[in-house]
Amino acid sequence: MEEEKTLAIPLGGSTADGETVTPTAGPVESAASDSARSERTEGSRQKSAKAIVKSDGEAFDVSGTPFSQPEEPKKPSVAVKVFKAFGALIIFLLVVAVIGGGILFFLATRDEMPSAPEIKTDMKTVAVDSAMEALKEKEIRLNSDEINLFLDTIKEKSAEKAAEHGIEIVDLFSVIAGDKATFYSRIKYKGITWPVKAVAKVSFDDPNILISIEKANIGSLDLPTKKIVEFVGNYIVNDNLSVMNGMIYYDTTEFNDQITEVTIKQLGLEVDKSDQEHKGWWDKVKDWFKEKTANIVSDIIHDLKFKNVTVIDNELVITVTYAED
Repeated sequence: MEEEKTLAIPLGGSTADGETVTPTAGPVESAASDSARSERTEGSRQKSAKAIVKSDGEAFDVSGTPFSQPEEPKKPSVAVKVFKAFGALIIFLLVVAVIGGGILFFLATRDEMPSAPEIKTDMKTVAVDSAMEALKEKEIRLNSDEINLFLDTIKEKSAEKAAEHGIEIVDLFSVIAGDKATFYSRIKYKGITWPVKAVAKVSFDDPNILISIEKANIGSLDLPTKKIVEFVGNYIVNDNLSVMNGMIYYDTTEFNDQITEVTIKQLGLEVDKSDQEHKGWWDKVKDWFKEKTANIVSDIIHDLKFKNVTVIDNELVITVTYAED
């Protein structure tokens, strides 16, 4: 009976008989080795794969699978950039306009004018004094207070027409200084008071007194002189006032009639011609004297004519002459 022998095969070396033995892996080692080779082969295939790129820019590998490429960030178009810049400019201009408009409104309504003075005389007194001066000195002198009496009368006559346009002439007065007259007026429109100032020179072109506006302001801002002239022509109501060639004309044709009427009333020379039948002889005699005196006064005044008008020594000086001179 033969004895069984167990052959031990080392992983490397030779057998007892001197035969060389090549190591053989077991099942586990063999499986691991196959897996590693597979991974290496796949990696090598992937590395050696070349991209196939179509003309439209889409890329594929050799298997036909498209590559996923990262998307590039989109750049804003020129139109978008222009629109944004234009929008920023509009906002900037609007802000500037609002700020600038506020400043202009403040300057236009800034009231640094003097207050309207209290009028200390009346039309009757001015008329009589003017008549006496004209007869004695052949000139009539009107100070600022007496001129303001005329201006206040003009303001009252103009109130109704101005109100039709939503305008209120709060005050209207003047200051005579040097050889010029400065006119002031506060005009209310839409609840806002606009202070207006105009510097003028006065001259005479028979039978008109000419007022030439040299400079005008609304608040602290310069105002075109033609705007003042237009305002006078549109809203200042007076039968003797007119606007021509950028100047204001005051017709003195009826001036003598006005002075005559007021003077006769002030001197008590008016004759009540009503109820003459029941008057006594003495009353009739007094009426006769009154009427004769009034006619003499009227003739004297009507013989006076304006010769020149100017501003001298803070007064408006009207030089007069008799008709026969």
